[in-house]
Amino acid sequence: MKKNKYILSMIIFLILTTLFSIFIGIYLIFGKEKELLEKKYSNITNSLKDKVHSLIYTKQNATLTIAITLAENDKIKKALLNEGVYDLNELSKKLNEHTDFKNVWFHLIDKDGVSVYRSWTNDKFDKIKNIRLDLQELYKNPQIKSTISVGKYDITFKSIVPIYQNNQFLGVLDIVTHFNSITKTLKDADNLEALVIVEKEFTKQLKEQSFSKNFVQDYYVANVLVDKQILDYLEKQDLETIFESEDYLIKDNKIIINTPIIESGKKLANFLIVKELETIDISEIEQFKIHAFWYLTFFIALLCSTISFVGYFIHSKKLKELNFSLEQTVSNEILKNDEKNRILFQQNKMAAMGEMIENIAHQWRQPLSVITTVASSLKLKKEYDILSDEEYFQDLNNIVETANYLSNTIDDFRYYFLPNKDKNLFNTKGLMNRCSKIVNIDFSNKSIKLIQNIEELTIHSYENELLQVIINILNNSKDELVKVENEEERFVFIDLYKEQKNLIIKIKDSAGGIPKEIIDRVFEPYFTTKHKSKGTGVGLYMCEEIITKHIKGKIKVSNEEFMYEDKSFVGALFEISIPIE
Repeated sequence: MKKNKYILSMIIFLILTTLFSIFIGIYLIFGKEKELLEKKYSNITNSLKDKVHSLIYTKQNATLTIAITLAENDKIKKALLNEGVYDLNELSKKLNEHTDFKNVWFHLIDKDGVSVYRSWTNDKFDKIKNIRLDLQELYKNPQIKSTISVGKYDITFKSIVPIYQNNQFLGVLDIVTHFNSITKTLKDADNLEALVIVEKEFTKQLKEQSFSKNFVQDYYVANVLVDKQILDYLEKQDLETIFESEDYLIKDNKIIINTPIIESGKKLANFLIVKELETIDISEIEQFKIHAFWYLTFFIALLCSTISFVGYFIHSKKLKELNFSLEQTVSNEILKNDEKNRILFQQNKMAAMGEMIENIAHQWRQPLSVITTVASSLKLKKEYDILSDEEYFQDLNNIVETANYLSNTIDDFRYYFLPNKDKNLFNTKGLMNRCSKIVNIDFSNKSIKLIQNIEELTIHSYENELLQVIINILNNSKDELVKVENEEERFVFIDLYKEQKNLIIKIKDSAGGIPKEIIDRVFEPYFTTKHKSKGTGVGLYMCEEIITKHIKGKIKVSNEEFMYEDKSFVGALFEISIPIE
């Protein structure tokens, strides 16, 4: 009888303990999931806010740079001296075609404050100084000024530069640019909707002649191209609450991030970002939940077994000794595992940091060389007065694009070891155009011909990482091709096409191939045939890491003999295969 009562009590205790363990386990798992999601969203918020500030700062500086450069133009000065008319519409068109400046407005004002030229209208000869307080202050003390302001047309970047000739004040050049390129850059790169919403106090002055013609809840929206569904969605929201938020908001399966645009202590607008939650990769959190539930199941099974085992020996004389022994063993194992995990974590952290530093140094070496070469060429041509406007803008574009590549590389490596990168849609020809612009100058200087056969495709993958891989391989080919004495025989061939459900990229050169004894080692970390001052051996290793671990593709290398222009060549062939979604 006592035995049956004891068994019944043990069963009840076992059931209650199991239910309590399941409840606590589920509570902890979902609590940890919420914590991980909040951390994920917080990281995305901080990253996007940093990117918004960076893009605004870059656009403002670029606007000022154009203004300062044009202020030294003799045609501008002659126009202010009534010695001719300088139409800047052609420059505005070129900026529209070749840069992110799609809508640049130029305004020339003479020394008396009279408008002598506007690029966006034929109106002129009005005394604009009388109605613009900023010009009244500037004419009292002429100096370069760069601001963000709200006028009767739009919220804009405005740069005003005084113009002098022989220390004589001739007037000012006023350049205005818009926020559209910034919102488009964010939308294309990060798969989100970005809107610039101007404070309500400016709505009245913008109603009649606004640039974009877009309004939501009596707020002016500066975007020319904006998703009407987003406007309809925001029309139903409490915008004041959103604008007051200093962190992200999760609503209607969207993450909403607000960054105030403040100039001279005054809030002018709100840079609003709306991103669908389904576009955010949370696969690592889902994996955590799966593993956690498996661990909970294992724990409950172990707990039930332990309770049953302990219950069996509850009346045994050795119970006390058994409990003491188990406690000591568990305690020792926990201490050992904690120490082992701490050491392993520290080793992994240091190794990751070392690899990141090596990779950044390897990635930056080529673009910095391009910037130095172009800048030196500009300086030399300027000294000998042989610099044409076309070469000037082309070289500046090369510098800007290469610098942007460096900036993108920082972002890429910032997230290199984290699984929170988002894929994006991109065009294969656009990818190869970016690649060509980065390597063309160096290839040209070394008489290397880049021959491309590119099938135009739209791909959903990691564009910047794929760009890094291609440039790394091209740099390795370049280092070998400069050893070819006959400069007419320096070639690099790139073939890009779709094969079944894979994107195939083949890159081969005419440098003679890789020696058989080392070809199987080229993807090993820190293996290099170059002098230590010229290479670290991480380039091709990084390529394989990106392709196999991040993009889930394949990369291989071989030597190939081929014919080109009736001549026989031998060279290394890198073949990349990545899945197309």
